[in-house]
Amino acid sequence: MGCRGEGNMSSLIGHSLVGWTVGRSLPQFKRARSRLLWHSSLIVAAIAPDFDYLIPWLRRDGLRLTHSVSFALLVPLLASLCVVGHIRSQRIRAAGFLVLTGLSHLLLDLLVGVSALPLLWPLSEARFKLPFGLLPSAGKPSLTNIYLYQNLLIELGVLVPLSASLWVWQSGWRRRWIVIAGLLAVSAYFMHWAYGLSR
Repeated sequence: MGCRGEGNMSSLIGHSLVGWTVGRSLPQFKRARSRLLWHSSLIVAAIAPDFDYLIPWLRRDGLRLTHSVSFALLVPLLASLCVVGHIRSQRIRAAGFLVLTGLSHLLLDLLVGVSALPLLWPLSEARFKLPFGLLPSAGKPSLTNIYLYQNLLIELGVLVPLSASLWVWQSGWRRRWIVIAGLLAVSAYFMHWAYGLSR
């Protein structure tokens, strides 16, 4: 059993982790300011669709307008204008990673398998939802809510091994396949746990 969160979506921690992980996919910048700007932009792009929590009119009649492909692309494209100047040799790649990070938010929320998302808005108000879930929703934010901690544990159990797998892959270790296989097995275990939660 699991308690569904207020928004029935992934947590900000999970989305931020994805943004940080994508940031490690490009070579580290020599200037600390450029690194900070790059990682910050990716994390903002990753969590941007949840801005509707701060701006209620973006959730009219339960339709979360920010959880559409158009909005998920808007913030990364705007961030690209600020960031690509600091990544002169990899501008197109950096812009592409920002876009993928923005879209990752929708993917994670779909993988919760609870709330239907208006992916095609403003072209259509049709809502889409997967018939299963491989991630838990963000538990209701309350220090006394045991499911807040359980769901966060499951989410990190899925995402942290995937993030670590990327780092291991880039490390060049001779036996990295063994480590990666172990990490993927851990992630799959937590996905199975999440799959079994009530929805």
